[in-house]
Amino acid sequence: MRRSGSVHARFPYNSRMRRSILTAVATLVPAIVAAGTIAVPAAAAGGGIAPPARVLAKGLTLDEAVARVEARYGARAVRAEEDREGERRVYRIRLLSPDGRVFEVVVDADSGEEE
Repeated sequence: MRRSGSVHARFPYNSRMRRSILTAVATLVPAIVAAGTIAVPAAAAGGGIAPPARVLAKGLTLDEAVARVEARYGARAVRAEEDREGERRVYRIRLLSPDGRVFEVVVDADSGEEE
């Protein structure tokens, strides 16, 4: 007689095994995220695999610019956008200071200089 449902027996996880798996995942995921982009070997880069966007873009990403400006001014970014001024790419970042003042900083996307 055939039983309904899965034909495979359930793997008998115990709480200690489950905890060790979760601990391994919890430590590996932040380490991978903190490492940033994964390096692409030179042989693979020419073989049709596109390098990460961060490698292609020159200058700062919007996230990097926001992090720099928040750290420099001790304020929290409430809005950030990419804009063009002629041929230049700039990031306009609106910040909220701890005392409630709102101000905007313009960062050149290629050089990282603030205006």
